[in-house]
Amino acid sequence: MALKSLSTADLQKELERREKGAHKLEARRKKLLKELEAIDQELAFLGNSGGKRGRRSSAAAPAAGGKRRRARNEMSLPDAICAAMEVRATVSPKEAAELVRANGFKTTSKNFNMMVSNALAKDKRFKRIGRGQYERIA
Repeated sequence: MALKSLSTADLQKELERREKGAHKLEARRKKLLKELEAIDQELAFLGNSGGKRGRRSSAAAPAAGGKRRRARNEMSLPDAICAAMEVRATVSPKEAAELVRANGFKTTSKNFNMMVSNALAKDKRFKRIGRGQYERIA
C-alpha cells in the first residue's frame, strides 16, 4: 500500500491505530517488568541471584552507605569447602557451593559458584577428576 494513494484522513487513522498499539505494548511491558521483579525477589529469597538481566535484587542491594558490605566468615572459602566435604567425596562446584552455604558460609557475591570453582581448582586439597568434578584428597 503506497502512502501516496491514501487520503489525509486515512493517514490520520493509521497514525492513531499505531499510537494505540504502542500504548498497549508499553502497558504490557510495564506489567511484565513488575512480574520479573517479583520473580527476582523470590529468587533472591531462595538464595539464587538469578539476575543475569543486569538488575540488583533486593537481597544484593547495597547497604545504607551505598556499598555492599563484605560478608565475614570464621574461615576461608577453601577451608569451608574442606569442612563441608568428606575425604574422597566427589562434588561439582555447584554442589560444593550449596554444601558451604548450608553449613552457614555467608556471601554477598553474585558469582559465588565461580568463586567456589576457582577455590577447588587452586587448592591442593582437591583433585580434578573430570570436567566439573573434584575430589577431596586431604
